[in-house]
Amino acid sequence: MANFKRIAAMAAAAAMLSSMAACGSNTAYALTIDGEQIKAGIYIYYSYLAYNDAVQTIASQDSEIDTSDKEVVKKQKIDGKDAYDWIQDKALSYCKEQAAINKEFKAANLTLPEETQTELDTTMESFWEQNKENFMKNGISESSIYDIMEYTYNANEVFYYYYGIGGADGVTEKEVHKYYVENTARTQYVAFNAVDGVGEALEGSAKTKFEKMVDGYLAAVKKLDDSDKIEEEMNSIQEEYNAYVTSVSEEAAATATVTNEAGETVTVTTTTTAETTTSEGETTTTTTTIPYANEALIPKVTTDEDTKEEDLTYTPNKTVYDYIFNKAKINEPDVVYDEESNTYYLVVRYDMEDRMTADDVWTEQLQRGVVSAMYSKDFRDRLDKWIEALDVKANNAALKRYNPFELNFENEQNAGA
Repeated sequence: MANFKRIAAMAAAAAMLSSMAACGSNTAYALTIDGEQIKAGIYIYYSYLAYNDAVQTIASQDSEIDTSDKEVVKKQKIDGKDAYDWIQDKALSYCKEQAAINKEFKAANLTLPEETQTELDTTMESFWEQNKENFMKNGISESSIYDIMEYTYNANEVFYYYYGIGGADGVTEKEVHKYYVENTARTQYVAFNAVDGVGEALEGSAKTKFEKMVDGYLAAVKKLDDSDKIEEEMNSIQEEYNAYVTSVSEEAAATATVTNEAGETVTVTTTTTAETTTSEGETTTTTTTIPYANEALIPKVTTDEDTKEEDLTYTPNKTVYDYIFNKAKINEPDVVYDEESNTYYLVVRYDMEDRMTADDVWTEQLQRGVVSAMYSKDFRDRLDKWIEALDVKANNAALKRYNPFELNFENEQNAGA
């Protein structure tokens, strides 16, 4: 779950938060959840995150809005709510999410593995040392930051408690394996960009000659029916094409046009002389070949009702992606032309199962990543139910005191200083 991506956001928050008053005794906590008081420092931190969420949402809705002006942000509406109410609700939802995760962590009698606890402590020590002055003057204590950081680690443990292989929900290695194979394309492709040495699109006979070169490569690969031999040939083709690109570029660079004193355009050809010095003795060269170095493992693009086409990324582009997932057959190469980039792709798809071993692709780390891809939405739904069941009582005095629009962002420009 990548620690819910909170640690990176914490670093940004540390750089940007500044000059909030320290907590008073009646505002030392922001709310009470299932009888447990949530420290004001945690709420202040999440208020910053929520404000940043609001700015990004507003900017995505209208890029012309000056989101650097807090007064402008305050006047906006998000999801039909005033910006202030939206930000406050978001900050509270962050607090409730943390409380729900920690509650389930305890209920399941979980503990952080020793190496994870060490990582947490080490990260916390360094993070606090770098940012403590900024946090402390904002009324955010070291214990509040530790609680937030610890929660990100707890969230991972809770997720894998339920959805890890062999976990409480009965996820098996077999079904995770099956999901990965069905949603990943093991491919190799060589991209032939139909341009000359200076990047201009090939035309006429030059383009015809280029296409014949690509067709020749395709014919050479099609003669083979063994994946290892196909891959070896594809590697050779990639090397040959790289050399071709280098040669045409050097040829173009060696021949340049200039304007002489009379205003005439003339061609100047340059030559380069290289001297080679040899010495007595023998040199032994050892070449190590990395297996599958030129392969690409392409994940299937997943979408939902909120996904926008312009936000999707296809590897290497949508034309080739669509061919790989919808038309390509195992060990049967073909050429695909992408008009937008003026590029011919020699593409072959291999059998994913051939690499599904623990010492190759199917490592424990990848298995955990696949589980995350499979069950993140299920976990989100489960977490939302946990949150709904919480007994939440807000400390209105604290919520009023820690107004997100009173945060000072003056340090943002100097965050890297």
